[in-house]
Amino acid sequence: MQSDLPSLPMIAQQMSITEQTRFRRIFAKVNSPSIEQLDYRRERQVYLLTNGKRTIAQIASLLALQPVEVAHMMKRLLEQEYVEFVPFNENELSRAI
Repeated sequence: MQSDLPSLPMIAQQMSITEQTRFRRIFAKVNSPSIEQLDYRRERQVYLLTNGKRTIAQIASLLALQPVEVAHMMKRLLEQEYVEFVPFNENELSRAI
């Protein structure tokens, strides 16, 4: 029997990633061997700057990249289960506290 939940790559394809979208690292993969498995230096930098508070636009600005480039890398990180999406309302709650 197949699950009714779409696979992670399908979720990533359906997700609308904007300049204001936020992600956080999955801490099980915050270790040197996992980080070294990432293909590109920029992808590693994007991953290390991802903290659940920075937006795609903020990360792009820090790395002097276009937001669309960061969004593509973030989508790839999401598909590889290095990051997870932070819902917008969760961001608002953390600011209010």
